[in-house]
Amino acid sequence: MTAWATIRRARIGAALPLFFIFALPAFVQGADEPAKLNKPNKPTPVQWRAAAEAAEKAGDWEAAFTAYCHLFVAERNSAEVREKLNISLRRAQQLRRHRDPNFQQFAGAMPVSDAMKLFSEVLTKVPVLFVDRERATPQLLWEHGLEELSRALAHQGFRQSFLDNPRADKVEGFRDSLRVSWAKQPVATSAEAQRLLRKLILAAQESFTVRVPSALILEIVCGSCAGLDEYTVFLNPTQLNPSALSAVPDLTAQGVYLGFADGKMIVAGVATGSWAALDKRLNKGDRIVRINGKATDLTTPALAAEALRNPIEGFHEIEAIPADSDVPVVARLPVVVPTVYGTTVVNLKDGVGYTRIGSISATTPRELDEAIHWLKARGVRSVVLDLRGNMGGSFMAGVETAKRLIPAGVIVTTQGQLTQVDNQPFSSDSGMSAHDIPVVVLVDGETASAAEVLAVALKDHERATLIGMPTFGKGAIQYPVRLDSLDEKDEHGRPKTQKSGGVRLTIAKLISPRGEPINGVGVTPDILEMHPQRQLDLAIQKATDLLPSVSRPLPTISGLSVSP
Repeated sequence: MTAWATIRRARIGAALPLFFIFALPAFVQGADEPAKLNKPNKPTPVQWRAAAEAAEKAGDWEAAFTAYCHLFVAERNSAEVREKLNISLRRAQQLRRHRDPNFQQFAGAMPVSDAMKLFSEVLTKVPVLFVDRERATPQLLWEHGLEELSRALAHQGFRQSFLDNPRADKVEGFRDSLRVSWAKQPVATSAEAQRLLRKLILAAQESFTVRVPSALILEIVCGSCAGLDEYTVFLNPTQLNPSALSAVPDLTAQGVYLGFADGKMIVAGVATGSWAALDKRLNKGDRIVRINGKATDLTTPALAAEALRNPIEGFHEIEAIPADSDVPVVARLPVVVPTVYGTTVVNLKDGVGYTRIGSISATTPRELDEAIHWLKARGVRSVVLDLRGNMGGSFMAGVETAKRLIPAGVIVTTQGQLTQVDNQPFSSDSGMSAHDIPVVVLVDGETASAAEVLAVALKDHERATLIGMPTFGKGAIQYPVRLDSLDEKDEHGRPKTQKSGGVRLTIAKLISPRGEPINGVGVTPDILEMHPQRQLDLAIQKATDLLPSVSRPLPTISGLSVSP
């Protein structure tokens, strides 16, 4: 693969199904009620911390992660909170993996020798591709893997699926040995790792009956990846190739999160600033009764997915009954959601416009062009660009979108081990073709990845004033690295099957035009404001202040307008 192809296929924000899928419930709770942010019933950081710690003690790691997401937005400079966020994410991912029938089938059908080959391949490929080689040595990958295995052995669900009714004291004794002795074994090569894995499996089988030995090794494989950072994760074959998965109900692109309660399908949440939030017909807690004309009394994900496969004239038609009413509402959500929407003139007198970029994809630069041209045709002379809640998307699309507004200069620089991302600047040479309209940008704690690239480029080039709250701080590029040690090969040595899975790996970190890191830091606005409506009011006022001066006609004399 060429360097250019590697960069074009890499995505920041592509970890959405893996990392942000856990964050989304945190972000969408109450997302359709921004005006309540300052009301007494809104949980405080102290309450979020208490909720997170209580969930930790109860072993409810998804609830803990949700609470830490809220806390991180409020205390984003706290290293402790970010660490807790990552720990709870990793444990939530592990629990979901153990419940995933695809993973159970993957582990159950795999011979031990194949599982060892897979770990050997991870130890060979990951250290030379991960953004920071010193953090991805075989020794560290081994230690991360053993931590994951130890946690798995503590889970009742894992023991029920892969062990045979082990005695608690035997399991705890083996877990102690993982930490005390096995983690200290030197691992410098994949051959040494395979030798240790054989001994490890034998030691486990001496302590208790292991029904699926490969499951223990796969925990080490998963942990070696997950321990690197919050975005890197092992992907089983169905995760690497989503088309192999049976379809699940998904309206996340439109901003709607589906769920089930009391045997009925409901709206579990609506993402802030999404198409559905703009439409305002669907709200959290609404009971869905029809999808594209089909009744949803058959409340299984598969049946809902079947209904979603049959949109009506390019729209998903959702009929729902609000939580506080018996009168149904019907929302029509486009199957292909524009990434730029909500475009409107907010101040016709002065010529101030507004548009929102909800996510960033290959079509975003063109959509932004169309929005700005539409606004200019209606007399708009400055624009508010809303990036709040934008969790990112395509890296190159983020760069190209920045080029639409920045005539020249560095947009972002990547740093990593690969030559194609090592100190590689991405710059604009748009020149006169760049839009020169004054811009004010709205950001918040949910502005992430490619959206942060756009925001920081506009800020550092003094091309826009940023208003809102510090952004999330996901300044890294992930790339899906395919593993092939278990795959059948053709006569040219190319994989014919997809049995090995892969690793969504962080291959680069992003540096702002002024040389500051984005990952873990985020982008600080020029004007800090927490309340969403106040953010918008300030942005409109600032956009009014930025209006270019124009020659105004002198008073009319005898019916004639005399200009200087």
